[in-house]
Amino acid sequence: MESEELFNIDQYGENYEMQISEVEILQSMFSGPGELDIDPGLIHEVVDWVNEENESKLERMPPPIDFCVKISSSNNNVEVVITLPPEYPKILPEIYVRSNELSRANQTLINEDIGEYLENETIPEEPSVVAVISWLQEHSENYFIKQNLNPSPVQKAQDLNSGKFSRYWIYSHHIYSKNKRKNIVDLALELGLSGFLMSGKPGIMCVEGRLEHVAEWWAVVRNWNWKKISVKIQEELEIDPEEVVDGKRLFTSFEEIGLVKECHRGNHMDMGEFYRYLESHNCAWMFKELFGIEKS
Repeated sequence: MESEELFNIDQYGENYEMQISEVEILQSMFSGPGELDIDPGLIHEVVDWVNEENESKLERMPPPIDFCVKISSSNNNVEVVITLPPEYPKILPEIYVRSNELSRANQTLINEDIGEYLENETIPEEPSVVAVISWLQEHSENYFIKQNLNPSPVQKAQDLNSGKFSRYWIYSHHIYSKNKRKNIVDLALELGLSGFLMSGKPGIMCVEGRLEHVAEWWAVVRNWNWKKISVKIQEELEIDPEEVVDGKRLFTSFEEIGLVKECHRGNHMDMGEFYRYLESHNCAWMFKELFGIEKS
């Protein structure tokens, strides 16, 4: 179900009850220390919401259930990052895999395969996270075997120099997952990029730096199982070999900005605050490009 229609209280309650049941199954499967990382307070919030008898609770939706599962096979480990939107299982969950032991290319491949599995192998509108985890337990080792059998030399972005500075303005249907947000920021800082992440619905990101670093960041992030995500505007500037990249930046570091508002289906940073943030970084013109409206 991909429509934007709002569910009623009973439908959300049914969704949450199935989500909690699936989390409990995973807790029994991954009961060892560090195998499943989930905030117990988050589950309590969802349970309290389900049990509350008040029609106005639709205006106070709990945060999406967000957690990580660590899967070990032989000497290899993968981290599965999972977010359950309030509409799940009527819509697909958000799932992606990270591993420090897998190359960027193989991380992209495994995430593409997870997306295909979700689309083609799961039962529509039925819980699917346990099935995906089971699939990964069975198949994740294959990606490490392929990598070890074909250890082709990979030239890292840090070793390249395109002579170009790039800035991507990215628009996402939403960005809620705490783990996804952390991984976005960590990867940007690892690659020496600057910009920002504005969580909520919609989610907005700007990432800037050397073209090869931005391209590597985007190649990883875009495969993290999004509902919708796209580069809205791509800027590119020539830089001399000896020119300092910092002179082209609008932002000094990469950070998450703003506070997500707690309101039904409309979680986002205050738009006036966001406009002032852009204005302070000499890019207020992007407000109209992103949202199609002038700021009065």
